Amino acid sequence: MTTTTKTFACPICATRSELHDALSAEVKAAAQVYHLVNHWRTAHEARELSNFAAEERSEETIEQFDADMEKEAEWFTQYQEAIEVHRLAAERSRVARAAYHERLTNYTKTRIPAA
Repeated sequence: MTTTTKTFACPICATRSELHDALSAEVKAAAQVYHLVNHWRTAHEARELSNFAAEERSEETIEQFDADMEKEAEWFTQYQEAIEVHRLAAERSRVARAAYHERLTNYTKTRIPAA
């Protein structure tokens, strides 16, 4: 699971570094989803406007509607792909948090005097 080239003598620091990398990737993926949904919404609104214009049934307005529909579909595809990237990043983040928590818990147990 390690995707970093950093090396650490301390296993907790290594696990924390992996957690930070995973969280960073998740936040970047979420930002990309937000970015692409805004592009898709803009394209959707443009397509809706050209849909009204295409009611006059001229060749120009129908071509514009087709072009806007294609652009909207492209943005929607990118948005859907970004959602999947975010899902994978969130899963990586969840696994990294669990690994960090387990490693830290195990270390802490070695520091607590036996009762």
